[in-house]
Amino acid sequence: MKNPFNEFFHVPPSQELLDIAFKRAMKSSAKVSKNAPILIKAKKKETKRIQVAIKELIDRILNIIKMVPMIDDLPDFYKELASLLVNTDELKLTLGKLNGILPVLSKIEREYTKNLGKIEAPNEGDQLRRSAFGRISSIINKQNHNLQYLNDIRGRLREIPSIDYTVPCAVVAGYPNVGKSSIVKLISTNKKIEVQEYPFTTKKLNLGHLILKRRFDEVRIQIMDCPGILDREMTTRNYIELQAILALRLISDLILFIFDPTPACGYSVDSQIELFNEIKQNFTKNGKIDVIMVFNKMDLASSSEINYLKEQLNLKEDDYFLTNALTGENLDLIISYLKNRYVNAENK
Repeated sequence: MKNPFNEFFHVPPSQELLDIAFKRAMKSSAKVSKNAPILIKAKKKETKRIQVAIKELIDRILNIIKMVPMIDDLPDFYKELASLLVNTDELKLTLGKLNGILPVLSKIEREYTKNLGKIEAPNEGDQLRRSAFGRISSIINKQNHNLQYLNDIRGRLREIPSIDYTVPCAVVAGYPNVGKSSIVKLISTNKKIEVQEYPFTTKKLNLGHLILKRRFDEVRIQIMDCPGILDREMTTRNYIELQAILALRLISDLILFIFDPTPACGYSVDSQIELFNEIKQNFTKNGKIDVIMVFNKMDLASSSEINYLKEQLNLKEDDYFLTNALTGENLDLIISYLKNRYVNAENK
């Protein structure tokens, strides 16, 4: 489904809201006969201005509230990922505070409409309208920090990838700096993934697609690039690592675990093996989800380093892929595997 936060657009600060509402109010005109007494004109004009200003503010605040989906109604992936990226309890509270001022604004409109009906001189209408605008300004300005908070967090939520639950998703996992992002960038449609030579470059989930051609149509596979995970207790993992854990737990149909057999990534092979065993044990849904092993950085890895990894994992030659994500060498073998798994299997 489409990221439910895609419609979470810019949230204006309080002064911008007030400027828009008051400007529109002052340009409004009430329907009144040209021959009506000045007092009647003043009553209708100032009543209209207050009504327009308050309606504009209520409509815009309602739109802000409606931009944010009901968190508790979202699918588990989006609900849990949102709670990793922002404090969803604070988000709900903030939206509740904004919603709470709407009846207050409506009450002000009723109060001043009633008072304007009692004025005895045209200048009293202007005074009441100014008083109403002052109260409205006070109420809206007190919400500025809530408006700013919403605008601050929306970028993080809008970056959540749109997952298609009808399409297979291969999740690429492993330690930081082992080449996950490079592999996803080379085999998928997502060419905007940032790749650097230092760990923890990837701080969010990045989704690409691999499009495999068939005779008359094509098959699309989702390829999820995850932040690096360290081999440590779940309670000590940060929100960046937990995003990867969430993807493995909720949306993976296949796991590509990337190893770096060399010291180049900055982490030991034994630590990578421990992480691999954890993922295989906890996120394959009792063996129903396959884990494919990729030994990356074949240009740097010595025979002894590769053999050590093979021995520790008890692997034969055809149990893993040996690749170089820097040049793309042997990545076609991974694509062929995916094609055989998701395309050819359907034709058998």
